[in-house]
Amino acid sequence: MLRILIVLFVVFLLAMAFTMYRFISATHDPQVWHVDPQLVERPVTPNTYLVAPQVLHITTVDREAPQYQVSADVLAKAFDDYVIRQNKVTVVAGSPEELMITYVQRSWFWQIPDYISVKFVPLEGGASTIIIWSRSRFGYGDMGVNAARVESWLASLQSLERPAEPIVLPGTAEDETASQ
Repeated sequence: MLRILIVLFVVFLLAMAFTMYRFISATHDPQVWHVDPQLVERPVTPNTYLVAPQVLHITTVDREAPQYQVSADVLAKAFDDYVIRQNKVTVVAGSPEELMITYVQRSWFWQIPDYISVKFVPLEGGASTIIIWSRSRFGYGDMGVNAARVESWLASLQSLERPAEPIVLPGTAEDETASQ
């Protein structure tokens, strides 16, 4: 009986080691993970979190995105400055200058990668908004990790928020009639 328990324990340890190796060695192909969060279709799994202005998104969002009183360039730089200083965060692709960035953040112990694609959207009058899609690479659920991460990152931009107004993109018919 003891021999069976030892064999089962060794098998368990090997399975755990293989799983951890798989998480740690996961590569971050920009062709796969750097996607426009405005165009994503949500998977059926509950391991994603999406923040966007609902009028700009093709699927249901988890939270309406705030609007900011600064340009998309300034918002992108401020956001990136904050996010890149977070634990275990690296850039997969994009930059503040491109107004779109995809980050990967790994969990503390298991080193499980989560991908966060962020797009900064210019609005009329020099304002901006943000679209964030955070998702887990492995597993079915995420125990609220993606939502907590996004809410924490958005809280860093609270001082830049403005009261919500109807979304008007530069160059649209609403913008042209408002300027006349």
